[in-house]
Amino acid sequence: MARIPILKSARLTLRPQDESDAPALFAILSDARAMQYWNRSTISRLKVVEDLVREQQDAMAQGLCCYWTLMREGKAVGSIDLSLIQSGSAELGFLLRPDCWDQGLASEAAAAVITYGFDSLGLTRLAAAVQTANRAAARVLEKNGFAWIESRPVALAGGQRAQCGFYLRRR
Repeated sequence: MARIPILKSARLTLRPQDESDAPALFAILSDARAMQYWNRSTISRLKVVEDLVREQQDAMAQGLCCYWTLMREGKAVGSIDLSLIQSGSAELGFLLRPDCWDQGLASEAAAAVITYGFDSLGLTRLAAAVQTANRAAARVLEKNGFAWIESRPVALAGGQRAQCGFYLRRR
């Protein structure tokens, strides 16, 4: 995979994630409100996020995924990614600081990443999964042309289970 480019939307700059993003990502990943619909619990130590970012950097170098940090007015406000890139398919994921919710930022970022995935990476299929209780994330997907496929219970970290909706978008 070629070098991951900087992407732009009306209000955001999506720049390739780097190790210096760990503190900003830690602020989100340690926030119970931000993590309430994720498949893992909050992260309580910066070192864990630093290790996670390093793992993501390695996966990007191998062409398995693309991670961007969402920048607004010079501040990191979230993350978005294409992961599990293989055979023309990838999975879309995104996370924003709670103070940036309900402003259309996730939809803007998703639109930019979807365009990049289809036009530059040659993807033909994107998938996403969200907990069904997270209607805001489902709306982001629906606004960006994803179709609901099914809902089913899934196992989460700590032995919890949640109902998740699975979505698909084809080129």
